[in-house]
Amino acid sequence: MLSGIHGQDGTFLSNLNAIESRISKNNQQITSGLRVSQAADDPSAVSAILLFHAQIDSLTQTQKNLTLATSDATAADGALQTAASILDKVSSLGSEGLTLSSTATSRAVLGQQVQQLQEQLVSIANTSVRGSFIFGGDDPGTQPYTFDLTAVNGVVSNSTAGATRVITDGNSATRSASLTAGQIFDDRDATGVPTADNIFAALSSLSTALLSNNTANIQTAISALKLGSNHLQASNAFYGNVQNWIDTAKASAASQLANLQGSMSTLQDTDLPTAITEMTRNQTALQASISAHASLSTKSLFDYLG
Repeated sequence: MLSGIHGQDGTFLSNLNAIESRISKNNQQITSGLRVSQAADDPSAVSAILLFHAQIDSLTQTQKNLTLATSDATAADGALQTAASILDKVSSLGSEGLTLSSTATSRAVLGQQVQQLQEQLVSIANTSVRGSFIFGGDDPGTQPYTFDLTAVNGVVSNSTAGATRVITDGNSATRSASLTAGQIFDDRDATGVPTADNIFAALSSLSTALLSNNTANIQTAISALKLGSNHLQASNAFYGNVQNWIDTAKASAASQLANLQGSMSTLQDTDLPTAITEMTRNQTALQASISAHASLSTKSLFDYLG
């Protein structure tokens, strides 16, 4: 309410207060950028605004989850490409062990090299990102394997966890996010027996055959290694598909988020041109009312009588 104004009509003061209130509201909307900053500003819009906020928060979290999943899938893809290179080297060592020029001594050296490469492969199976083992499945805090030449196939399994984790897109669609080290490097049948494409078993068999100078077993191990390489390629393809799915999901989530933010902005944010025009009109009305009242208050009875 303006001080110093003593209108004879209470309606005049009431009207001034109303104009001042509108000006204050216009100023608040312009400076804050929000048309609706509290429920009283537009009770009919509150429910929709709260729903938009909830949907935006959910999509924002989905984007964060997809970004982390991208990091894991990228790391897994890189690790498996390195593993494929190791298998190529192992295959070359096996082929070298079959040449006529190879001797028991040279094959023993090759066998030791295969063991070293198998140790590197175990290290890849234990790849970690942000402190978690990416091939650990549902038990990412446990190192999947330990390299141990005295153990069967040269490795000790430290976890029996599966991989049930899924990633979700902005439409609530899901897909499997990862494979375990066992699924990739230590494939086994339902009874726990290593399958023909078991990579750890193939390398262990090859190193043993080379060390024992057994050319027949070297050939058999090389054949198993080829099956293991094919299995590894399939695992690598899995992560390639995961990355493609995530890329699509991220693009879709970004589009949905932009649409939601636009809709909420239309409902909640200030229309600056309109708000500025309204404030200017209200300020003009305020000045006109004050001027008119001041003019009337200076007139005497004789001014009206003429």
